[in-house]
Amino acid sequence: MLNDSYYLFVEVAAQRCSQLMRGAKPKIDLRAHKYSTIACAEVKEDLIPWRTASDEEIAAELAAAAAEKADVGDPLARIPQLEVVKENE
Repeated sequence: MLNDSYYLFVEVAAQRCSQLMRGAKPKIDLRAHKYSTIACAEVKEDLIPWRTASDEEIAAELAAAAAEKADVGDPLARIPQLEVVKENE
């Protein structure tokens, strides 16, 4: 069961449940009607392909997101800033 990791099991099952709610066809024939039950059964039967991302893939994704944010620009940066000027005392 997903390398004996309950957290990973729940994560994969939750993502599969979301797919089922959006209209994906079940890969297992169950009498159950709940998407979560179907998703958990599919994951237990190893019918759902999954893989973990490597550190390099995560770093590349974060760098791409940061570059995209820099291209769009920070909306708060476009607001004119007031400068407080002290008069001579």
